[in-house]
Amino acid sequence: MGQLARALALAIVVVSLASCSTTPVAIPTTSVMATDHPMVMPAPSPTAIAQVGQEPTLFDSTRAEVIAEQAAHGNGAALALLQQQINEIPALEGVCHAIAHELGHAAVMNADGNARAALAEGSEVCGGGYTHGVVEMALGDSKHPERDLLRICAPANTGSCFHGVGHGAMFATGMDVDASMELCDLAPSRMLSARCGEGIFMQLFSSDLSAQHVAGETATDISHHPDQARALCRTIRANYAANCWFYAPTVYLAQSPDDYTGALAWCLEAGSELGRQICVRGVGSRTVKYHPDDLSIGASVCAAAGSMQDSCLQGMGSYWSVHHGGTVPPSDVCRHLPGKRLRADCRSVV
Repeated sequence: MGQLARALALAIVVVSLASCSTTPVAIPTTSVMATDHPMVMPAPSPTAIAQVGQEPTLFDSTRAEVIAEQAAHGNGAALALLQQQINEIPALEGVCHAIAHELGHAAVMNADGNARAALAEGSEVCGGGYTHGVVEMALGDSKHPERDLLRICAPANTGSCFHGVGHGAMFATGMDVDASMELCDLAPSRMLSARCGEGIFMQLFSSDLSAQHVAGETATDISHHPDQARALCRTIRANYAANCWFYAPTVYLAQSPDDYTGALAWCLEAGSELGRQICVRGVGSRTVKYHPDDLSIGASVCAAAGSMQDSCLQGMGSYWSVHHGGTVPPSDVCRHLPGKRLRADCRSVV
């Protein structure tokens, strides 16, 4: 197996978010947070929400409802309400991960920093956003993140938990990508380091278009500059490059909503075969994340992707499984695509 093939094989980890375990991760009952200055996420801007094709108040109104439900009836009830809202309004899929993160933050604060208690009522709704929020909150204010990241997910050490560690590493390091990657290097396995890397670049690029899902005043503005994001990914060391390229197109799409054709062309300027293929996977996944109720959009994008069609379809499949909470395999997306030829192509690669 050549170097590119090995890199692409590892990159499958990046797009296989459905493998996140729903088993609660074990967290030390002693808080690792500095409670003097709890981490607070800024409120979303209507402009950012509108960029993904939503009504300007959709994020805000949903967020307010589920936070109120959490305060009144607990974490489980809030997550159940969020899932109900998604079922009724599929367009929420594009921003619900950020809402779930905020539920996780609030759960840790409500539990006086006891992350184990916060996770006890968790679920993997919205791609595990609640779990990620709990973990990033617990790790983000840690005075010893290099020590606590090894404890916070043990003994289960699930991929979903280590994705949250990546987010938390960015908070702990003040959005320092190099320092965060060094923290992810400490994960118990290469696969868990890769899952940790997902959280780094998802956080850096604000890839949910989640209305300023950033680390407060320490956040950079790279999420507004596609060329900067692409240039950064060219410099990322090999074991995290796939993470960077997978999330990078979200920066382009933040500036040019639903311009998936333009995003594909942008990906082709990645500068390496690995970068091009993984970037296009990222584009394919976003077509499903932002339009889970209309797969014809992604199908049209992938059908026009030429030599990158396989990567685009693989991206669609990866988020289709996440959209269904991991209850269906990525290949299930194929049967929903229009046209026998595209369905057959999809089944051969997804």
